[in-house]
Amino acid sequence: MSRLSVFAARLRSLLLRDRAERQLDDELRFHLEMQIEDNIRRGMSPREARYDAMRSLGGIESMKEQYREGRGFATLEAFLRDIGYAARTLRRNPAFTAVAIATLALGIGVNAIVFTVTKAALFAGFPMVEGNDRILYISSGRGCCASYPDFEDWRAQSKSFTNMAIVHGSGRLITDKNGFAESYDATEVSADTFRLIGRGPLLGRDFNRPDEVPGAPPVAILSYGLWERRFGKDPAIVGRPIRMNGAAATVIGVMPQGFSFPQKQDLWVPLVPTPEVRKRDARDTWFVFGRLAPGATIASARAELEAIGRRLGDAYPLTNRGRNLIPYVQTFNEFFFFGNENTVYWSMWGAVGFVLLIACANLANLTLARAIGRSREISVRIALGAGRWRIVRQLLIESLMLSSAGAVLGGGIARWGVRAWEVADKGPGRSSWRVLDYSMDYRVLAYLIAISIATALLFGLAPARRLFRLDVNGTLKDGGHGASGGGRGRHLSSLLVGGEVALAVILLAGAGVMVRSFLKLYNADLGVNTANVLTMTINLPHAKYPKPEAQIEFYERLSKRLEAIPGVEGVALSRNVPTGGSAKSACEFSDNPSADAQSRPILSTLTVGEEYFRTMGAALLSGREFSNSDQAASNPVAVVNRAFAAQYWPGENPLGKRLRLYDGKTPELWRTVVGVAPDIAQNGPMRRDPVVYLPFRQHAAANLDVMARTRVPPATLAMAFRRAMQAMDSELPIFGPFTLDTRLEPNYWSKGLYGVLFLILAAIALLLASVGIYAVIAHSVSRRTHEIGIRIAIGGTAGDIRGMVLRQGMIPLGIGVTIGLIAALGVNRILKSLLVEVSPGDPVSLSIACGTLVLAAVLGCLIPARRAVRVDPVVALRHE
Repeated sequence: MSRLSVFAARLRSLLLRDRAERQLDDELRFHLEMQIEDNIRRGMSPREARYDAMRSLGGIESMKEQYREGRGFATLEAFLRDIGYAARTLRRNPAFTAVAIATLALGIGVNAIVFTVTKAALFAGFPMVEGNDRILYISSGRGCCASYPDFEDWRAQSKSFTNMAIVHGSGRLITDKNGFAESYDATEVSADTFRLIGRGPLLGRDFNRPDEVPGAPPVAILSYGLWERRFGKDPAIVGRPIRMNGAAATVIGVMPQGFSFPQKQDLWVPLVPTPEVRKRDARDTWFVFGRLAPGATIASARAELEAIGRRLGDAYPLTNRGRNLIPYVQTFNEFFFFGNENTVYWSMWGAVGFVLLIACANLANLTLARAIGRSREISVRIALGAGRWRIVRQLLIESLMLSSAGAVLGGGIARWGVRAWEVADKGPGRSSWRVLDYSMDYRVLAYLIAISIATALLFGLAPARRLFRLDVNGTLKDGGHGASGGGRGRHLSSLLVGGEVALAVILLAGAGVMVRSFLKLYNADLGVNTANVLTMTINLPHAKYPKPEAQIEFYERLSKRLEAIPGVEGVALSRNVPTGGSAKSACEFSDNPSADAQSRPILSTLTVGEEYFRTMGAALLSGREFSNSDQAASNPVAVVNRAFAAQYWPGENPLGKRLRLYDGKTPELWRTVVGVAPDIAQNGPMRRDPVVYLPFRQHAAANLDVMARTRVPPATLAMAFRRAMQAMDSELPIFGPFTLDTRLEPNYWSKGLYGVLFLILAAIALLLASVGIYAVIAHSVSRRTHEIGIRIAIGGTAGDIRGMVLRQGMIPLGIGVTIGLIAALGVNRILKSLLVEVSPGDPVSLSIACGTLVLAAVLGCLIPARRAVRVDPVVALRHE
């Protein structure tokens, strides 16, 4: 018979296994009955005839096994039988199965969530872009700027890229009958941008080279979101003119839903290389990106562009000489993520890894306890001829089935968690310009499968190791009653509990310092009363309001119109809201003039209106506020804050002191200090920098924040503010109106988000560790019922029994807490860059973490201790 025929026969036997089993049973029964009849004819009794026939056949079950091995795929059939047996075993223990699956679902689910988030930030790149890993981002210096002539030279001379494109962030004001005049985020792009990333418009056409020629008719491509929000997804928008920055422009396309590149956009327009743009020193928020050529690497591209940059430095020494102007080539993560963001993502991944280890340790303890409880069953199977590896394989299959069920449920948790993170990541203070791909793709699936298998092996090794050392004879003689698993089993269980506790302490300590940091930030005194303040930002276009007089006149009329709205107490003007930043200027003092420009201090300056301090609830400490008399023609004045006075005029009266600021290299007139303000947080909620306040009438600005204190809930006046603005100038866009509290939310959102995330992970770790301790102690009590009964019978008190049980739980707890505290002091240093006025070794956070875990562990031990105290010695001894 050929190999193919044998394979076909075996496959047929496997697929028709039930039919083959019935045929085998019928054939064996036929042979057995024939042998019995022969024995009866030879004079045996029916009973003797049956026994003799069965002995002559050599055992029915062993014959079946031999037949099965010869007819089909023995290994596969054995594996399928093991799966069936494992399923029946798990079904008979629903409590254990439910706890195990829930534990695994939590551990695997949070790992899948963080892997998806981390993948989006560190590895994936932009959604809906082909070959993200082959796209690099290029700038002159680290992260900022490139001139158009440099871009042309890089593109022409580089061989490491198939093509390059350049982008420039800007804004566009759209005015039409579809809504209020609004300013939208726009990006000027070179014509090859969308072709380079492999994505074309959903409707209409792409940009072409003629669109970027100076003098070409203005065109625009809309994002799907803008098309949906402002134009109601009208397909006829393609080819229709819209008013953009006061001029007509034609919509030529709409990009697909979910697409945005190279940041969150509302629309795209061609980058037109005007004479101003073609200046080699014109580097203003530009960057270049390119697709690597086949065979090129990041290292080779960096080396090539650095060489090109040095050649350009030699050719154009006035504009391209210097290390900061050498082309800097970065990946997606390097270019778009900076500061401590990578630390956050790696810390998150480490934290969920700890959660998974705790889950594995927890399940290893549970399966170890369960394996000890099944020691008699397993000993009988080994005595009957089952190999130890066969038993271990059976337990590993059970572990794998549990892990698979946990992975399925964890995948559902992950989908919900990723959606929740995606919503939170769009919150205030997050990188609103950044687009990330949070899809759960094949990489997430592969990760889920990998950690499921690894988890099954990790928590399945403990019972497997125990089984290889199982004393079959001792277990069978003992009868399986009263076995506690032996000293080695208890030591391994205690070691696993100690590991769980140590990891839980690390997570609780990390969450503690993160939450404490957020509370410090959130409760920081900003120096102003933020309640009942409505704000909006206005940017007067230079073409319409070119002179300071026109800007001052506009804001005066607007302030009076807003003050007339019922419910408004007062209106103030400021260049920025509190914590929103400030301008920087060099400063010189009349009592200590300095001719050396390098020695002049650089100070924060803020332009404000005359009602600013009163409206913000920050009364001056001394002197006066600005008034209507502080006109451009009047003597220049200034107000300084307390930090300024303490630093530059310590112990002196700052009123009447004179200073002057420098606009570039040109000094202004000397200003007289007329007031001292309290310290208002201007450059962040925790900073109290020296600040010089300048009167708006003497230092006009086109871009200002208008802030109104109200007697009614401020949000109820938002529409009235919009109508007032439309009456002033119907084509003027505004940002807002928003309450001041809403404007301040970006200061807290990220810190709060990270704090909540670490707190959730710590809570999961605490829950798993507590359940683990409870399960181990409860199982130990149930296995030591006989021993406890004897102790009570010979005079042991309830306190003695309770102490015995608590000691068993407290010893690994104490070891785990000690190790966890030492490790937390080191691990928390990784979070140092994320903390605000909290040290990595913050004693309050560490104390709360340890106290919480000890309390949970004591509760977990008291329940089985209470059960142990109630053991009836008569029942326990009778049970033995």
